[in-house]
Amino acid sequence: MRSTRNHHPWMAWLSAGVGLVLLLSAMPLDCHAQIKRGSRFSSKGGCLDCHDWKTLDDSVRHEPFAKKECRSCHKPHGLVGMLRLKDTGAALCMICHDRESLGLEKSRVHEPARTGKCLSCHDPHAAPKKNLLADTVEKVCRSCHGGAEFTGEVRHQPLEAGCFSCHDVHGSDNEHLLKMPAAELCVSCHDLSQEPMQKAHQGYPIGGDSCMKCHSPHTSQEKGLLTRSFHVAVADDCGSCHTAPTDENPFALNETDPSELCLSCHDADEVAPEGVHMPVADGECLECHQPHGSRQPVLLMEEPEKLCLQCHGDIEEDLVRSSRHAPAREDCTNCHVAHGQQSKILLTMGKNEVCLSCHGDLQEEHDAAEVHPPFEDGECTDCHVPHGSDFPALTRQDRFDLCADCHDEARDWLASRSSHTPLKEGRCNDCHGAHSAPVAPLLKATADELCNGCHGNLLQDAADDVLHPPFAERECDTCHDPHASAQEMLLTDPVSELCTSCHDGAPSTPVPGQSVHAPFASGECTTCHLPHKGKIEHLLVSDSKHLCGECHGDLLDRFTKGEVHEPAADDCLTCHVAHQSEVPHLLTQSEPGLCLDCHDGSDSGFLEKHLGQAGDDLHCTGCHDPHVSTGAGMMKRVEHDPFASQGCDACHPSAATKGEGQ
Repeated sequence: MRSTRNHHPWMAWLSAGVGLVLLLSAMPLDCHAQIKRGSRFSSKGGCLDCHDWKTLDDSVRHEPFAKKECRSCHKPHGLVGMLRLKDTGAALCMICHDRESLGLEKSRVHEPARTGKCLSCHDPHAAPKKNLLADTVEKVCRSCHGGAEFTGEVRHQPLEAGCFSCHDVHGSDNEHLLKMPAAELCVSCHDLSQEPMQKAHQGYPIGGDSCMKCHSPHTSQEKGLLTRSFHVAVADDCGSCHTAPTDENPFALNETDPSELCLSCHDADEVAPEGVHMPVADGECLECHQPHGSRQPVLLMEEPEKLCLQCHGDIEEDLVRSSRHAPAREDCTNCHVAHGQQSKILLTMGKNEVCLSCHGDLQEEHDAAEVHPPFEDGECTDCHVPHGSDFPALTRQDRFDLCADCHDEARDWLASRSSHTPLKEGRCNDCHGAHSAPVAPLLKATADELCNGCHGNLLQDAADDVLHPPFAERECDTCHDPHASAQEMLLTDPVSELCTSCHDGAPSTPVPGQSVHAPFASGECTTCHLPHKGKIEHLLVSDSKHLCGECHGDLLDRFTKGEVHEPAADDCLTCHVAHQSEVPHLLTQSEPGLCLDCHDGSDSGFLEKHLGQAGDDLHCTGCHDPHVSTGAGMMKRVEHDPFASQGCDACHPSAATKGEGQ
């Protein structure tokens, strides 16, 4: 038989699952028997032993809760911390409540009921008000339906009895969830044949369908619940617009053209001068205004923003962009007048004046040391859109493209070898003021302060730092271009040209007998020098020994295997110059003069070892290694046999016979 150790892990889980099913099938079906006994759990399995229902404001209780039938809605088991309901949302409520009887099958359904948010209005356990409402009907309704519509001093009497006097709570086949059509609903309380009603309406045969033209259904600041704005003729003389109430058609207009009727009272020169808003110029007054009354100011058909967008749909797209002008979203009349001049875009005043009426703080920027010409001489809309934009601060374009429209060089900067990060990311405003600035050219601060904003770590100097003078004086633009450059690191010129513009001694082409250090010849000054600050004199990257060893590594390796010439061990620049020399090998002077600065060429000991010849007649490096040697006297590694046995006179004459032989 194969060992179970070779089976897949899921086999073990399957075995455990089968065992669990068998165990559960053997347990009693009564859920009380499944409740663990102990101090945390009821011996009878009652939910209310743990869940304190007495703390609820329970003058009205949900029937399952009142009967303590928790399992009508909840499952008895589940993950700790979960609500463990039998279903979600309205589906749970519909286990007991019938959709049709609640009105949920009607043509118009209350939004919370339609979306299954029953708990927006009802408490699932207990509540202080009828129908498990957490508060009075009016307060529950007003939690969603608020505004000036319900705050007037004159209140419609049915409102005192509650919203459900006129409205169905869940669903209706009538507009606004009314219990019946508006015409029928009004006359169900108001007898239009009574003398007070006839007198109030000047004898005109009004019907219930027209009540909302003049009256507010909820509250008003006007007597008789007249709407927020109403035509004066409605209160004074309906006959100024309509034929007499006794005529065959009592609501016929006195003029065939409604605009002629309007202009019989309203002066055309005032409301419709030449060049005004098109509907006004065309006499289409009723396109925007109600003739009797309105819940909006000046008898408007709708809230201004909704009314305007019926014609100006393109602006509606702007109002949902990521950057939106708050006044435009609130009310078009914050900036525009409906009867204004089309040539002035219906603005209440000049473009800039409109902007400055809210952005008055920008007025002070006109007095700044540096003012952006478009801001000083142009219009705000040269850079900003008035309604909405996909870019911050309502700009017409991405900030870089906006600036580049006038500053042509910006696009060339972006194509340069190196570009300043704020420029690449279109963050011109990191350094420049959009409207004005205290420092030219429109800089928000001095150049060194701006650089410090991003490069602060670099600009923190230590007491022992050796500083490059332009860096010490924080004149960053001596070497760097603030926008872009054809050189790396935003340098204004190639390194060699940049350095030699201050430091004399441009590299020259060596002639026989001269030498130039390769990095210096190729203009790679930063191979050896730090451009800003360092810890070593001359801003060297490291001490000369290790710095030279970056290229002359073979020499450093030899230093570990022999005796090192003392000057070479201490400082390469004892014998060599860093940039260029009149002699080979970048030596400070030619041999033997360089060697004789330290070694006395006329000393008896020196003469004895050199056949009596003085040092100024010798070529030292012909025999000696100038850096390191494994033999005595810094001798070179490979030696001629006579030389190795110190038999120099085998080939060379002594000082005594000098001139007699080679």
